[in-house]
Amino acid sequence: QLSYFYPSLSGSSVREDDPYPFFRSFCLENRKEIEDLISTRRVQTNEVQRCACLMPAYSVAYLRAGKQLSIIDLGASAGLHLLWDHYGYDYGEGKRFGNPSSQVRLTCSLRGNVSPPFPSQLPLVAYRVGIDLNPIDVNDPEMMLWSKALVWPEHRKRAETLNSAIELAKEIPPTVIRGDVLTVLPEVLSKVPVETAVCISHSHVAYQFPKELRERFSSMINECGAHRDIFQISYEWWPGKDKPELELSIFENGAKKDQLLAYCHPHGEWLEWISHE
Repeated sequence: QLSYFYPSLSGSSVREDDPYPFFRSFCLENRKEIEDLISTRRVQTNEVQRCACLMPAYSVAYLRAGKQLSIIDLGASAGLHLLWDHYGYDYGEGKRFGNPSSQVRLTCSLRGNVSPPFPSQLPLVAYRVGIDLNPIDVNDPEMMLWSKALVWPEHRKRAETLNSAIELAKEIPPTVIRGDVLTVLPEVLSKVPVETAVCISHSHVAYQFPKELRERFSSMINECGAHRDIFQISYEWWPGKDKPELELSIFENGAKKDQLLAYCHPHGEWLEWISHE
């Protein structure tokens, strides 16, 4: 009976009565299985909708560099963000970009008075790779069930988008390397084609690091940027901030420049671009 409160399972509208008695009963009846599950699984969401906020940031890097991009996505999970250039985007008022026939269509509303620097066509990506402590395989049914279970039951559009992105990833498998970012990033970076512009991206990942780890992470990026031009795209909800921020750090010729590009909805539902550069 609990499934009737989950439209992704029941296929019908959500019941309006109190779900708690059903939820409690379900947990008590399945206590052992639930304890085993939550003690062995991690919360690794694949919020594909966030690509609607990341795409304009990639465009900034592409326009500035004037060459194809190499994407390194940190905390990539199943690698669905790596396929951002295969998605279709709709920002309203005729602002449509990407693949119009893509099975993954992302709709994002724009706020504020500054328009993002949308490209006439999406940036070209020459190389893409993700890094994660525990990569998720889109061809593993159990892993996919867990990924879908992390979507809040009333968020039907999020669930539909995730399903579509998973199916696309089965057709175009993204490469995600297992490892600690602090350990493997320099080696991964060394394999990126030298004729491309490097984009290191992370969304709702680094804000979870303890302070000491964030400092080590920042130092490592700075060290990498001292030896190679890098665009670091950060979509994080930092402690003390009232909303997520989309930031771009540009490392060119050993010098670093930070830009606050936009404010974003946590799941990418809206984007408020503020940068005039």
